Amino acid sequence: MKLTTVKEFRDQATKFLRSRDPVLITRRGKPAGIYVSLEKEEDLPVDFRKELMLALVTQVKKSLQEHGFTEQEILSDFETTRQAHR
Repeated sequence: MKLTTVKEFRDQATKFLRSRDPVLITRRGKPAGIYVSLEKEEDLPVDFRKELMLALVTQVKKSLQEHGFTEQEILSDFETTRQAHR
């Protein structure tokens, strides 16, 4: 895994996007995001993929709670949108 800052990632995005290595992006020394190439997802260790998915689920859950949304409200909204597009 490569480590970079937000500024460096922005300035050298093309280089990082071509890389097959995951990139941990930091802001002021703290993790701000992770870039993972989806071309070769199967090359990522299973444990890493599990940790990544758990981190994403945890962040989404936290965001939903902060904004006062429930899972049922979101599912209902998806269903309403889906039906509207039929």
